[in-house]
Amino acid sequence: MFLDPQQEKTVMDSLSTLPNPVILTVHSEQWESAKTQATLDLVNYTVSLMPQKIMRQLATTDQAQVFDPTVTISNGLGRTFGIQFVGAPSGMEYAAFIESIAAFSRLSPPDHPSWERLLHEIQRPVMAKIFVSPT
Repeated sequence: MFLDPQQEKTVMDSLSTLPNPVILTVHSEQWESAKTQATLDLVNYTVSLMPQKIMRQLATTDQAQVFDPTVTISNGLGRTFGIQFVGAPSGMEYAAFIESIAAFSRLSPPDHPSWERLLHEIQRPVMAKIFVSPT
């Protein structure tokens, strides 16, 4: 158990409102590594909270090891959102993870920010790191 009973109930209440199922896919080249095992534990725990709405799959990735492991969230429209989850599961990071799952559960696309047009002009792959911290 990652969360205390009250936190777990709060997360389950939030996940129970997911409008559509999502798939969490764990991508890794190093299945025995401590980071991958911790990620699998966290994903499996999250799936156990709402198995009727969240599923899990495993995939081998060809990405550089610095991004190993990565979790992607897929919805019914075939849209996929990739994240690398690092942090204490009862901290702010887990709340952001749950919010990401909820956002991708919606089949209709969210409101497009004004900078989305600029993203489509990018000609080569880029990586963004977003840190969530209570400090």
